[in-house]
Amino acid sequence: MTVSHVRVVTQHDATPSIVARGSIQLRGVRIAACRSRLEEYPLTIANGMAHVEAVAKALSTFGHDARNTIAEADELGDADTADLFTDISRGIDKWVWFVEAHSQAAK
Repeated sequence: MTVSHVRVVTQHDATPSIVARGSIQLRGVRIAACRSRLEEYPLTIANGMAHVEAVAKALSTFGHDARNTIAEADELGDADTADLFTDISRGIDKWVWFVEAHSQAAK
């Protein structure tokens, strides 16, 4: 996730709709990292193309989860959260395309 994506998430305060459903609001990078469904980034990669593939995989996984969240928000009738994650998924899809295009250019 890039800084611009973090800004998008923090600019749209989705917290009130989540807390309104009875959830507890938790914030912080450590909490987010603990609850992440993304695999740990392989720190032993020494090859540039392997980095490209690892980034593409992480972005694709995150994009898939964002699209699932859109569907969940729609089922709950939460149009604001669905809209927020629609914007996020579009941005992630664009980054996946850039990264995958980079890997294709090297072949």
